[in-house]
Amino acid sequence: MEVEALESIYMDDFIKLSDEPLTYQVHVVPNQDGENNFVALLLKAEIPETYPDVEPKIEIVVKKGLIDSQVKEIKQLLDQQVQENMGMAMMYTLSEAVREYLVENNREGNDGSEHQEMLRRMEQKKKKDDKVEADKQEEANASEEEKRREIHGTPVTVETFAAWKAKFDMEMQGTKKISLKDEATAKLTGRQLWKTGLVTEDDAEEAEAEVEVEIEDIAELNDEVVVQESHK
Repeated sequence: MEVEALESIYMDDFIKLSDEPLTYQVHVVPNQDGENNFVALLLKAEIPETYPDVEPKIEIVVKKGLIDSQVKEIKQLLDQQVQENMGMAMMYTLSEAVREYLVENNREGNDGSEHQEMLRRMEQKKKKDDKVEADKQEEANASEEEKRREIHGTPVTVETFAAWKAKFDMEMQGTKKISLKDEATAKLTGRQLWKTGLVTEDDAEEAEAEVEVEIEDIAELNDEVVVQESHK
């Protein structure tokens, strides 16, 4: 499956060398359209039967524009990518990691001289310093934004208001349902409450006892009235 995918992606830049053991090569360049490629190499891969649980055997063949120190860096890059992707089909990931390296080092006139190597390292250092500075600036901007929110709060936008309104309407709908339920419950008779399960048998017995007490109180009051009338 991986071989077919690589064939469709790299087309003429992919060549199968043998089936047993499965061996193929990928011609890696910065730009697949063939223009302005000042560096290029071949990645030759021998795939073991237990791949991807076992790493592939990879050979780097320089085609143009790369010096020994760069080949060493590419090998280190491949070793790192292999360790990070063990257990997964990784040849496309490895090929793309190398291609990205070539994009960053795609310059004309790389003759391998000390002067050329010095210029390359200076450029790499500048890129690294620029990235560090950009990360610091991004962190500072995020910190400043956090402080601004603490002081002024989150600004109201169409999106934030819509989110608040949706949450508010949902809460109000829940409150309304509870209110309607309470109102409906209040209109039920004692028998209806008991049938719907809103009143338990214990509740019913307590209510019955209260009614009996009220009846006794009314009877005593009536007796007092009768006595008072007879005295008149």
